[in-house]
Amino acid sequence: MMDLIFATVKKLETIMKDSGCEDTGVVLDVCTDTVNCQFERGACMTASFGGRSADFMTYDPIRAKTKISFMFGTPLSTPPVRSAAAAIVNVVAGFFCLSRILHPCPKSSHTECRRQLLNELGEKRIFCLGSMPAIDAAFRGTSVKNPDEADVILINGEGIIEQGTGSTLLTWKDTKQVLCLGPSTAGIARLNHLGHWCPFGTC
Repeated sequence: MMDLIFATVKKLETIMKDSGCEDTGVVLDVCTDTVNCQFERGACMTASFGGRSADFMTYDPIRAKTKISFMFGTPLSTPPVRSAAAAIVNVVAGFFCLSRILHPCPKSSHTECRRQLLNELGEKRIFCLGSMPAIDAAFRGTSVKNPDEADVILINGEGIIEQGTGSTLLTWKDTKQVLCLGPSTAGIARLNHLGHWCPFGTC
């Protein structure tokens, strides 16, 4: 079994080794004014580090002052902690210029984003990791319930922190298209070389 969050944090630990940044402070907070990506739900938890900020949409937001190193060598077993780890991965990936998507696009871009995604995926069969009502509506008729029936696996922030996502990717990433959606998945997608869709997300 492969835990995607734990594996990503291990990669980040390697990247940051001897940089001195791992013990730098990170502030986790909640922003109530953010317009969510249409493929994500929950509250917007922000992570601020080194003058940059990044978002992660979650039902389990945390407000705290911590350090990047809090993630290293810990189980990361609960949804709030996994969400916090993902938010920190997002902001650190932005700080090191590994990812350019840190925040959602404006609502005015939602229709065009959805249109482009429909064009990109066409009639392919879709399996979603994470709840995505906008995808269910847009891909009515091609959405399937099991990954073995799908051509494409779509993952949002909710899906990226699920315990079983890493194992699902190990099973299918070589035979099916994998596409992570929205700003919440940007850092983890980049560090794991996964496909990522967020054409209008901002830095």
